[in-house]
Amino acid sequence: AVHAEIKALKLEGSKRELSVREHDDKMGKLQTQSMLARKNDEYQAFQKEISGIKAERGRVEDGLLDIYMQVDEKGKLEKLRQEELRQVEAEHADAKKSIETEISQLDRDLEGELSKRAALTSAADREMLRIYERVLGAKDDGVALAVAGKYETIEDEGKVVYWQCEGCSVGLNAQDLNLLLMGREVKVCRSCSRILYLKAP
Repeated sequence: AVHAEIKALKLEGSKRELSVREHDDKMGKLQTQSMLARKNDEYQAFQKEISGIKAERGRVEDGLLDIYMQVDEKGKLEKLRQEELRQVEAEHADAKKSIETEISQLDRDLEGELSKRAALTSAADREMLRIYERVLGAKDDGVALAVAGKYETIEDEGKVVYWQCEGCSVGLNAQDLNLLLMGREVKVCRSCSRILYLKAP
């Protein structure tokens, strides 16, 4: 924007410089004609016209000086803005380089994790893996598994043991627990649908 303003001011300055030269040419011609005047009133008329052009030239020149001053001030501002731009671009380049390095590292880490996953899933039961992938795809938090947690409380009738899904805190009934303990089939939570598993003692 500053560069555009400077360009516009310089264009206006060029027009005014041309106008000053045109006024000088007019005054030169009138001066020559006044020297050839034979009568005093003719000479005075030329001098009056020259004086008017000189006054107009002075106004144009004053405006030209003002434009020169504006160009100078805008030039200083443009240099300041260019320096600020260079600093911002340098900061941007550093930040971009840092982010690209971080992305490269994350890509390498991800590739390593995907290789580990491929090795693990190759040995997994296909049906179990299918169920796991389906549950995982339905979870926004990316967690498809939940521990079946065991808790003990003291109540009026004595110590009471109960089990619950650690994913959503919903209690498990005796049938759920028996199926989990037998380990013959995949058991999912009735509330959050995560695959339940028991921690090894």
